[in-house]
Amino acid sequence: MSRASPPKVDLRGRKSPLPVVKVAKVVKKIKPGTSAEFLVDDLRSLEDIQKWVERTGNKITRLEDQGGFWRVVVRKKL
Repeated sequence: MSRASPPKVDLRGRKSPLPVVKVAKVVKKIKPGTSAEFLVDDLRSLEDIQKWVERTGNKITRLEDQGGFWRVVVRKKL
C-alpha cells in the first residue's frame, strides 16, 4: 500500500493576499497531522503564511530559501 504524496502548490508569481488564502484552503482539505508543501517567491506572502500558521495552531515543519523563492512545508494540527 503506497502513501499519497503531500500536496505541492506552486504559488510563485502570486502576490499577497492570494498565497495565504490558497494555503488556508489546501490545509483545510488535508487530514490532521499531514503536510502540504508550498513554493512562494513574495516576501510579504511568506510573512502572511507564517502569521496564519501561528494564529491557526498549525506548524511550519520546513522553511528553505531556494534562492529566489522559499519552500514552505505546513503540517496541519491534530
